[in-house]
Amino acid sequence: MDDAAILDQTPFIRRTLRARGVLPADLDDLTQDTVLGAWRSMRAGRFRPSPSAAPADALRAWLAGVAARQASHYRDKAYRRHEAPPLDPHRLSTLAAPSPEARLVARGLLRAFHRLRPELREILALAAAGVTSHEIAASLSLPRPTVATRLRLARRLFARALTRSRRWPR
Repeated sequence: MDDAAILDQTPFIRRTLRARGVLPADLDDLTQDTVLGAWRSMRAGRFRPSPSAAPADALRAWLAGVAARQASHYRDKAYRRHEAPPLDPHRLSTLAAPSPEARLVARGLLRAFHRLRPELREILALAAAGVTSHEIAASLSLPRPTVATRLRLARRLFARALTRSRRWPR
């Protein structure tokens, strides 16, 4: 695998970072940090794809994990600096629902989702995006049983948070 393969995946890295809550003002810097970190890790021999997986798919899953860790570090730094990332109105407008009731439901869903621990949120978000547990385990460098346990716990806690609220239809 050559270095150009990482650069070819830059749009994917940007989308992954943006989906993980990186603000547009910091997106270019964090994308560059992620590409540089992935390149260094690849040079150090930390990218060891499975022989059974296609090289492009293995690289993409590995880069998703690198980007997820970079975004996690980004959020941790903001927390230590006591920064609250402002909401991006352009991003939220794509989620806007036509009726106020649907917006209240969406707000409640997001509130319940953000009450989960960060590691549970991350696994639940990846599973909701259609990523398999094997790919999640590979991208986050976790054992597959740990991913399955965390996913089961995240689903249970998320469902419990939704059913406790009286505003939700059952």
